Amino acid sequence: MGGAAALVGLAACSPNDQNSSAKDSAKPETAGNAKTYEPTEVIDADVVVVGSGSSGMCATVQAAELGAKTYCLEKNAEVGGNGRGTEGIFALGTSAQRDAGVQIPTFREIIATDAEFFNYRINSLFWVDMVSNSADNWEWLVGNGVKFSGVVDNYGVGGVPCFHWFVDANGGDSYIEPMAAKAEELGATIMTSTPVVDLVITDGAVTGVYAEREDGSVIQINAKGVILASGGYANNVEMMEARGYDMTYTINQGRPGHDGDGLRMAVAAGAQDVSLERCFLRDPYTYGLNFFLPFSFAVCRGGPMMWVNQDAERYVNEACGSVTPGNNSNAVHTQKVSWLIFDQAQAERFAETTENFLADLADAVAQCPGDNIYQADTIEALAGAAKLDPATLKATLERYNELAKSGVDEDFNKPAEKMFPLETPPYYIFRQDMSFWTSIGGIHTNRKFQAVDVDGNPVPGLYAVGTDGCELYRETYTMNIPASCQGNNCNSGRMAAKEICAAL
Repeated sequence: MGGAAALVGLAACSPNDQNSSAKDSAKPETAGNAKTYEPTEVIDADVVVVGSGSSGMCATVQAAELGAKTYCLEKNAEVGGNGRGTEGIFALGTSAQRDAGVQIPTFREIIATDAEFFNYRINSLFWVDMVSNSADNWEWLVGNGVKFSGVVDNYGVGGVPCFHWFVDANGGDSYIEPMAAKAEELGATIMTSTPVVDLVITDGAVTGVYAEREDGSVIQINAKGVILASGGYANNVEMMEARGYDMTYTINQGRPGHDGDGLRMAVAAGAQDVSLERCFLRDPYTYGLNFFLPFSFAVCRGGPMMWVNQDAERYVNEACGSVTPGNNSNAVHTQKVSWLIFDQAQAERFAETTENFLADLADAVAQCPGDNIYQADTIEALAGAAKLDPATLKATLERYNELAKSGVDEDFNKPAEKMFPLETPPYYIFRQDMSFWTSIGGIHTNRKFQAVDVDGNPVPGLYAVGTDGCELYRETYTMNIPASCQGNNCNSGRMAAKEICAAL
């Protein structure tokens, strides 16, 4: 698919309307909530799960399987959340790995990989738990109808071969729908279009939830334990801006409804907010482009081009995301503004492996002039279009070309095979904006997935799972162990449900 199909929302490349509507309805987290409710119905249950995505479905099925009276409440009209967009799950030591004949890494290699990546700033015991349980979790999913293709690999990013693919890489049909069917078969009640608006707190303990029906009435569901699985806060513009992100030209690729409800309610109940120390699944892209087209992937994923900041200075190895894609967005976020630059020779190299690249490039330039994509015959003219200092950009390019011809990037150590001189006009420049999929983590938990306060004390009755409470990472989602976040979704949902049921 080429031509104009490479672009979306091209009316002067205006800011995303989706962000405006999300901001209007966003509710930032507070230190407490004095609002009172008059429920039209009171229901008694054992377990309430807030959210029906990957982790919420696992929590719901596990609780119901253990005999608990379980309610799963979903604010959207259908179940699944971002779980519908997943492609597979991490697991170590499964029969599928053995059948596929892959070289299974050792347990210690998995644990060491991420501990070293984060300079030992993570609690590796969370990794120990997730990895140790992963084979059993995979078998449990299979037993509950989740459909795997049998393909196990490293997701093509050079990581460990522990990625178990769903059938047709479809998390909706392969994972969410079978789990929802199993939950209902086991007697769980799933209520869609029923957002949880607050927690019921009695003498400092979480004892249930208030939820709103489609007609505006409020119901109260009392429970022995509440599991927050609301999927994070990446759709909440105010929360994102409060954490340092300029949302003007961002897009959100995830499903709607991830508005920070879990984080807001957990903080109001006394849990510690650690979101500033946690990460996102995100990618740099250029606003106005269709993110999913091969053209966008070729341009925006880094590599054989030059990146410069608002001062026209090169600032990083542009191939930094070759193994861990999140490094690309980390690097871009270190600068106020980031631009990528390539020349016609590089465009033609892209065209050799990317369908319709030159046609899509021409359309991008023609339909986004004067905003974030430019073409010029000289580097000085390119600088002027992007409002960069022409002399500085020219000097930066000359230095880059010198390094490329020498075969050694003395400045930032980019691999020689990614270094090409940029000296064939016309030149192209694209602003690097940000595309978010989900936040990962935010509510501090212990190994039982109980939400904890600043002193590490559990908030009685409250659990946080999936991307609401993930403790595996810090600032980067490490794809060198692909689908570990999905592995945590399943593990945390199951473990929280088991903890509540054990105390019933």
